[in-house]
Amino acid sequence: MAVAAVLWSHVVVISNGPREDSTAQIPAARAPHEDADRDGAGSSGKGDGDTAPEGRRGGRRTARRAAKTVVGLGVVLAFLALGDRWAVLYAENLAAQKMQEALKLRAEPEVHIDSFPFVAQLATGRLDRVEVNVPDVSAGRVSVAQVKGTVDDLRIVGSLLTSVKGAVLSRVRGEVFLDFDDLNREVAASQVHLTPGPEKNTVLANGELPVAGKQAKIRARAHVQRTGEHGVAMTVADTRLVVPGLLTYTPGKGGGLQLTTPTADKVDERGLQQATGQRLRPDQLMKGRALDALAEHPSLLAPTGIDPSLIRGLQKVREPKVAEDMEFSAQLPDNLPGDLRLRGISVTKDGVRAELTGAEVPLGGGTP
Repeated sequence: MAVAAVLWSHVVVISNGPREDSTAQIPAARAPHEDADRDGAGSSGKGDGDTAPEGRRGGRRTARRAAKTVVGLGVVLAFLALGDRWAVLYAENLAAQKMQEALKLRAEPEVHIDSFPFVAQLATGRLDRVEVNVPDVSAGRVSVAQVKGTVDDLRIVGSLLTSVKGAVLSRVRGEVFLDFDDLNREVAASQVHLTPGPEKNTVLANGELPVAGKQAKIRARAHVQRTGEHGVAMTVADTRLVVPGLLTYTPGKGGGLQLTTPTADKVDERGLQQATGQRLRPDQLMKGRALDALAEHPSLLAPTGIDPSLIRGLQKVREPKVAEDMEFSAQLPDNLPGDLRLRGISVTKDGVRAELTGAEVPLGGGTP
C-alpha cells in the first residue's frame, strides 16, 4: 500500500505538469503573436504597444529639425551669394568708369569680373580673372571697332581698408578688331569697298572714281601688316582704273593703257603707228609716247567712242594719290602701360584682327 501511494503521487504530479509532446510546451513561441493579436483587437493601448508610435513621432521631429536647418543654411548662403554679386557689380561699374577716364575713351568699357567668391578673393588682394571689352577706340585716321582682353591673376596694390594704389595684371591676352564696315566708311570717302583677299593678310579694294564725267572703277590689292608694337597698317599696290567695255588704266611707273579687244579692233593701226612713230598694235599696252598720241590725235579714238578727255583725265591720275586715299594705319595709344603689344595679324571676312598680349602690366600706382 505504501508503494502504491508513492506511485499514485508521481502520476498525479506528471498529469498536472505539461507533457513533452504537448502543444502547451510552446507558450513562449506563441505568446508574441497572440499578444500582438490581442493588442490589435481589443487592447486598450496600454503596456508595450505604446512604444512604436512614440518612436515614430520622435523620428518625425528629428526630420523636421534637420529640414529647418538645411533651409536656414540655404537662406544664409543665398544672402551671402547675393551680397557677393552686388559687390562684383559695384566693382565692375567702378572699374569701367576709372578705365574710361584714364584712357580717355569715347565709350565706357564693359568689365566682367569672373571671380567667385569675389569678396573672399578681394580680401586676399588677388582676382582670378577679369574680362574687358572696349568698343570704338580712336586710333588715328580710322577707329578700332573693338579691343577685347582677358586678365589672369590681377594683383591689387595697396590696402583695401585704407586706399588702393593700383593693380598689376599678371597676364593679358586679347585681340584688336578693325571692322570692314567702319573702314569702308572712313577710307577714301566711302568710294572704296574692302573685302578679304585670296592671299594671306591681303585685302581687295573695289570702288569708283569720277574721271572726265565717267565713273572709272578702282581695283586694287592691299597688304595688311603690323607696324611697331602698337600699330596696324594697310598699303595698297596694283591699282587699276577700269572703264567697263573700253579700257583698263594702271597709273604709276610701269603702268599704261590697255584697250579691250573689241575697242582695239576699231583703232586704225596704221594711223596709230604714224602718230606714235612706233610699230605698235592697238591691243598692246600703251604708255609714254603712245598714250600721249591718243590724247593728241582724237581722230584715232573716234571709231572707238572714247572721249579724248577721258584719256587726258586718266593721265592726271597718279598712283600715290590713289593709294593714299585707300591706305590707312591704326595706332593704339602710345601711353599704354607696361608690356602690351600687338602680335599676329589676320584678315577675316569681317575685318582685320590683331592679337594683344602683355605680362606684368601695371595700372595706376601698381608696381610689378
